[in-house]
Amino acid sequence: MKKILKRAFFIILLLIIIYIVYLHTLYDYNFYSSLIEIPIPMFAKMEEKDTHGGFHGDGESLVKIYFSNKQAEKFIKKIKNNTHWSTLPIDEILQNCINNNSIEGMSVPLVENGYWFFLDRHSNATNKYDYNDMFNRASSNYSVAIFDKESNILYIYSLDT
Repeated sequence: MKKILKRAFFIILLLIIIYIVYLHTLYDYNFYSSLIEIPIPMFAKMEEKDTHGGFHGDGESLVKIYFSNKQAEKFIKKIKNNTHWSTLPIDEILQNCINNNSIEGMSVPLVENGYWFFLDRHSNATNKYDYNDMFNRASSNYSVAIFDKESNILYIYSLDT
């Protein structure tokens, strides 16, 4: 009976450890990959600032993901195969949405050589890739991604109001 209890305890402990590892590593990569419709390399270095947690989860987040040269080459190929990513320059309206926000000292620099992506996550969005409708609503839920080809850095800015 003691052996069975020890094994059960060990299995439960192992499952808890696996779940914690998943939450702290794989979850972030999967979540941000879903926002930009392209898988982010699993072991790319990631910096994240997040102010969500306000009323109904309102807040903003900014993620900075550093790619190696090899990771960047593969990522750019996937960008080119995705019709919703565009070559920079980004529209001035979206640039202002990103540049007017600095989260805990982290911001998106002006990027001139790279690609950009927009996703309207609002429940009333008619076209989730068109940013023009987001200004006609009382709240905003959107994400903007910019990939800098010069530095191999991906920036993902999200706002939820």
